[in-house]
Amino acid sequence: MNDDFKEKLELYDRGEMTPDEKIEFEKEMDAKEKQWMKPGLDKNKQRKILRASKWKARIGTAFSALAFLLLALIISSFATNLYYYGFSSEENEENRAQKLSNIIDYGTLITDPYGIGRTNNREIGTFFTMDVTKDLKRIVGKEVYTVGEMKVNFLFSKMGFPEVRNFNEVEEDYQLKFNHPNSHYQYAIHTPAEWDRLEMLPEGTVATAFLSFDKLVSTQEVFERFENRDLDILWFPVDVYSKEDLDADGFSLEEPIGFPNNPILHTDDWKLESKVEERTLFGSQVVETTHSAMSYENGDVDMLHKQFMKTLQFLEEHEDEYMRLRQSGMMKLHEQIDFLENNGIKHYGVVITGPSKEILALKEEDWADSIHIDDVALWNWTN
Repeated sequence: MNDDFKEKLELYDRGEMTPDEKIEFEKEMDAKEKQWMKPGLDKNKQRKILRASKWKARIGTAFSALAFLLLALIISSFATNLYYYGFSSEENEENRAQKLSNIIDYGTLITDPYGIGRTNNREIGTFFTMDVTKDLKRIVGKEVYTVGEMKVNFLFSKMGFPEVRNFNEVEEDYQLKFNHPNSHYQYAIHTPAEWDRLEMLPEGTVATAFLSFDKLVSTQEVFERFENRDLDILWFPVDVYSKEDLDADGFSLEEPIGFPNNPILHTDDWKLESKVEERTLFGSQVVETTHSAMSYENGDVDMLHKQFMKTLQFLEEHEDEYMRLRQSGMMKLHEQIDFLENNGIKHYGVVITGPSKEILALKEEDWADSIHIDDVALWNWTN
């Protein structure tokens, strides 16, 4: 074995050859192996040397690839966390993960009467991905219970379509069933049967209902209609439909928008009350903060309207993501905002909950046009 071949073999063992050099040297080793197989050479010794060199090179290559992959995973994980939770320049500024979660929170608050609560989990992936989950609720009387879970994945800031899982393993036929007083198209709500259902329910039950009005009314008037009733208003569906929309064939209110009977609070609506800092080797670090929300009195229509419009304007900036929360096409948010700014906020119905017999008493009101009972439960009511 000449010195030149030995030198190449050492480079090969140490993995210091280029890919092209390795290919050429392996061809040379194959030729040498055939030559060494001739009589007079120590076949077994030479074969062992070649095999050991090949396996050593392969193992070294495999370890190098694993080390590179591990390093890539570490760097990607760090970069992903920095992307979603990166440093904020201002104290109350939200990071990207919070902003993306807010799209889900605010989007469900204006489309789902039971859309209360914040997203309950954010899981950061490795290669610039994030999974956000939010519990799906129902409210009957004073009870709030979880019926499912919505999971939304993000690649960078691009939102995927929601995956919904119902905990009862039964696909719910859930729709907000309202009628619009100015549309000739009436949703298939069997109001007489719904009143009969309330008649048959015993005294010790509570229910949640979607009630439609005989005409559009202001938020203040809705509060006045329920002022002396033992019922809770959960959600105000909002009229955003032009005459052309209402006259269209097949018009329905399957996916209305509205707002809850509490102002939708944004990050900048919270006031910093106190802050606790600790000194570290790298300066001071905030370890605890206390914030307080703006004060709200039940029935403050101006605040409800202001926060609702603020929410629509926030979602307009993220309309592509917001639209993925919807199941069908609808008018653009800027069109809805323009309509509300020009026509004001009015309602064609309301979502209420309370004692079944208290809801049944609404049958005597001329303004109660149609009703759909969404859920019923045993008595849990204390007001």
